[in-house]
Amino acid sequence: MLKRLIRTKIGLACLSWIIATIVFLLMLSIRWRHHDREALRAMLANHDGFILVFWHERILAMPWLWPKRHAMNALQSPHPDGRLLAHTVNHLGVKTVWGSSNRNALSGLRGLKRVLDTGKVATITPDGPRGPARKAAMGPVALAQLTGKPILPVAWAVDRYWRAPGWDGMIIPKPFSRGVLVTGDLLAAPVKGDRDVLEDSRATLETAMNDVTDRAENLITTNAGDKAAR
Repeated sequence: MLKRLIRTKIGLACLSWIIATIVFLLMLSIRWRHHDREALRAMLANHDGFILVFWHERILAMPWLWPKRHAMNALQSPHPDGRLLAHTVNHLGVKTVWGSSNRNALSGLRGLKRVLDTGKVATITPDGPRGPARKAAMGPVALAQLTGKPILPVAWAVDRYWRAPGWDGMIIPKPFSRGVLVTGDLLAAPVKGDRDVLEDSRATLETAMNDVTDRAENLITTNAGDKAAR
């Protein structure tokens, strides 16, 4: 029944609004803080386009946390589930680039390249859409090499959450929890497009993404421990 509902325009519109409203209310209840907020603001004030990356498990809160003025442009599949996700995040400020990381991947990269060429933010979850979790695919590195734009890894963490079933174990924050957003360092685009260079850059990206994710987890754990000790 849900699949049939998603395939109709009215059903898709209603369901995406309902989900977006639930996410909005959930995010509103969480006490968020941005680690190194001023550094992020300075970078956003002077950028000429970059590739924003975060793990698929962290996808839920990013449309809320990321500054709307620098809207994310995310690659979405045109299949029904992808359309539902696209319409939902559109309500939360994310713009859609239609394509697929599996089928006709070159078309998706071209769409993101157009976004970057205009100095905007292209968004990729490097382990999506099927995993394995927290293992970076080549997409962001290939796009960086094609456009000469840097890659920015980010991560968020909360002190209380659920894990959704599925390959990525998507993190769903619990209401009234505490959360933090952490920004990593910009990673330069690889100069050459040969396989060894791209693989080295992919491995560097994966390490950087896991590092920033671990930093977010450590910050939220340390903060929770400090409060418990008082």
